[in-house]
Amino acid sequence: MEYTEQQDIAPTYQSNIRAEDGLSQRSQWNTLCEGVLIPLGSLFAVFLFMLGVMLITT
Repeated sequence: MEYTEQQDIAPTYQSNIRAEDGLSQRSQWNTLCEGVLIPLGSLFAVFLFMLGVMLITT
């Protein structure tokens, strides 16, 4: 049986962002959407789903 050595090579990603550029500035609307509106929308969707299940089963 022939043994071949495998080397684990970490994946590399090409990006135009450099560490020297610092953090990118996000708009206030984008931050509001990601931090508040999307989680609340997800909870509301789960609530509507559970309400629908309860109405169907009764």
